[in-house]
Amino acid sequence: MEPIQLTQVEKAAKILFTKLITEGNRIPCDSGSGADIELALPQWYDEEKFKRGQKYFFDNRFGMMQSNFVGLITLLAEPKGLTILHNTGRSSTPETARKRYISTTLHMLSWYEIDLSPGSKSWASLNRVRKMHKNASNRSEKSKTGIISQTEIALTTFGFMGYALVRPHLLGIKYDNEEDREGLVHFWAVIGSLLGVKDEFNICLPKLAVVEMICQMCIRYLFIPLLQFESPLFKQMATAVVEGLGEFTPFNSYDSLMFFVRRVAGIPGYQFNVDMEKETLCRRIYTLEELNDFKKQFGDVDGYEYIENAIFDEKVMLYNVEQISDIKVNETTVANGTVTGVYNELNEDGNRKKKALEDLLQLKHNEQLVITTIEDESEWKSYLNDSKLKQLSSKDQRYFKFKCRLSESCYSKIGNFINETVLSLMLYRMRKAHV
Repeated sequence: MEPIQLTQVEKAAKILFTKLITEGNRIPCDSGSGADIELALPQWYDEEKFKRGQKYFFDNRFGMMQSNFVGLITLLAEPKGLTILHNTGRSSTPETARKRYISTTLHMLSWYEIDLSPGSKSWASLNRVRKMHKNASNRSEKSKTGIISQTEIALTTFGFMGYALVRPHLLGIKYDNEEDREGLVHFWAVIGSLLGVKDEFNICLPKLAVVEMICQMCIRYLFIPLLQFESPLFKQMATAVVEGLGEFTPFNSYDSLMFFVRRVAGIPGYQFNVDMEKETLCRRIYTLEELNDFKKQFGDVDGYEYIENAIFDEKVMLYNVEQISDIKVNETTVANGTVTGVYNELNEDGNRKKKALEDLLQLKHNEQLVITTIEDESEWKSYLNDSKLKQLSSKDQRYFKFKCRLSESCYSKIGNFINETVLSLMLYRMRKAHV
């Protein structure tokens, strides 16, 4: 197969993304123990850019907090990280999730609010978080779940800034000033570095256009598939977040939140009230051979057993779980060993992949996984609609639409004022609860 012709921006993004995925997965977030960690500002730290990133956050605080919440749920969809988090025993129930994510929110706010310098509250916060990651990684390695690697730590920064950067219009974030956006990226490059991300794996270090492309690649190759897999553990952990933070984020539910998250990620079927001109998909960056080589890199790495069947597909896969009695048997189409379209009967390789995905989802005996393969970016457009909305209950539809209206209202002065006032009250209550 001939190589894909890429732009310079795409080439730069591909090099960093490839290195992050194929090399970063074997390198721990930190060496030694948590006690060995010492923070130091990176040589490339730019105070002016960093403070501009802080200001950009506060100018769009409500939308940024929405982005962080969507990013959190997105990161929970990654099975290895989810298992490590579950094994800590600190966020699996509404009570523990409430404590953990209040703490996470207040840690993050300190990074935005306080000047970054040794001895400051934000410095102490980063030091504490980094040590917690390392200690959790050590425990996870001993249990054969796998280390917290450079890959996981670097992708965590996507959870905080990725959607704010490439999907701001769905979150109520103003995005008309490039220097503001560069400030946000630099802010997270610095925070990532202080949390242990090595420069060669830091997805926020390149120029803005390259960072945006890396974020788009993350969405296409990682999160569009992962956000469609609702394993029992994912549902448990995400529901714990929703219920644990329910007193601070009313009018919320697991189903309405998942619709909102998938809408932001751009998964077909969730395009309720969106500008279709802005619904774009990162074009194909890797050949099939390159993606297969990717998967081989994870064969002997603990925690990544799901990768061979779940992500890094050449084409975009849409997954749907249906009751077997409702499924009409379709003739299987197989082309070059790749299953195309909705299928039930597969060749040997296709059956193995399907069985592995059904095991990942822990489907019931009367449920079956239906897969639709989207051939290219042009065909992908034909799947964009809001057909999944009717699957929500009337209450969940109201909750979801309420979230959309809140985001949209950020673009009016009165709406933004109301949102910021309510958010300030919510954060005040979180701080009181954290004492």
